[in-house]
Amino acid sequence: MIKPDEWLRREDESCFAQRFERLKWLASNSPVAHVWTFPGGWLAKQLFEEARYCFVYGQFLASAIMGFAFAERTLAAMFYGSGRNDLEKAKSYVLFREAHEAGWINDHELEAFDKARHLRNKIVHFKKPLRKDSLEFRAVQEERDPYKIIEDDVRHIFSVVFRLLAQNSVG
Repeated sequence: MIKPDEWLRREDESCFAQRFERLKWLASNSPVAHVWTFPGGWLAKQLFEEARYCFVYGQFLASAIMGFAFAERTLAAMFYGSGRNDLEKAKSYVLFREAHEAGWINDHELEAFDKARHLRNKIVHFKKPLRKDSLEFRAVQEERDPYKIIEDDVRHIFSVVFRLLAQNSVG
């Protein structure tokens, strides 16, 4: 049986370069600000931090789910803070549509938010195997590793996360 410290050392040695590249990507794509604020409170901040951590460590499914949860919580909190108590339990597509109508996101961003929603939904909701929109089908069609496809999907979800973070940042 492998010792825990040996397992961690092997893990660190085998994927350090990939983790470092993902960390550099996060750093170069994160909004620059003196202060990032989190209208969704402590839990929103934790969702953001854990999504980033999971991304760096290649836990893309967790990163996608937490990153999208951050976006939902943040928009709901922004609406609540602006007096829109009717959206407290709204579905994400309603939050996105309302954010668009409020002028918080433009047409292009609305499309990006909706794509992020679809990417997250493919992870959390069961669909019959090998449907045309399934990860497995995409991997065969694109002749790509499913792991890399999910990584790219998470990068898209982070574009939405970073948009909200930039909107709620100071300086």
